[in-house]
Amino acid sequence: MDSSDQLWQFFRSLLQQLPSMLTLLGCLIFCIVRTKRHPGVSVIAAFSLFYLLLHGLLFAGVYTWVPTWFMADRSPAEMQTFMMVLRLIYNTTLALGFGLLLAAIFMRRDQIRTHP
Repeated sequence: MDSSDQLWQFFRSLLQQLPSMLTLLGCLIFCIVRTKRHPGVSVIAAFSLFYLLLHGLLFAGVYTWVPTWFMADRSPAEMQTFMMVLRLIYNTTLALGFGLLLAAIFMRRDQIRTHP
């Protein structure tokens, strides 16, 4: 696969993730807006949403270019093992982002009251 095909594959992967990316971006903006009301929760949730956004962008590139860089002249069995390890890394790092988001959701919230 030449570089223009890989670039097209990368952009196609990003387009497939576009609804999720836009949702993450919307939630990130919502967290930033709510920072004054729930500062601890909002900051951790915003960090995890930003992490998940970067995770999607990064792994779109990883799945596009890394297999061709490291596995150009390998056997199908070696390629299968390599892809299994790559999927394990992907899912582990994704679980970290969701775990951090879940922790933010269930954190204690100290609400600032404006009414006496």
